[in-house]
Amino acid sequence: MPAELLDAIRQIVREEVARPASPWLDTDAAAAYLGSTAGTLKNWRACGKGPRYRVLQDRLVRYHRDELDAFVNS
Repeated sequence: MPAELLDAIRQIVREEVARPASPWLDTDAAAAYLGSTAGTLKNWRACGKGPRYRVLQDRLVRYHRDELDAFVNS
């Protein structure tokens, strides 16, 4: 098997293993998913920018994976 194909397969496996079971991510997980930092997401929230998020119980911030994908693709 060519090394390039093996590397591509390994990358796909890494991405799938890193994918959380729940589509709802906290700030740290969402930042990792986007390749960003939690601080960047917090700054975006403060400025009214960035991906859509939900606040649960008046304090728990959660991002849906579909919203993160839509943000990246926009």
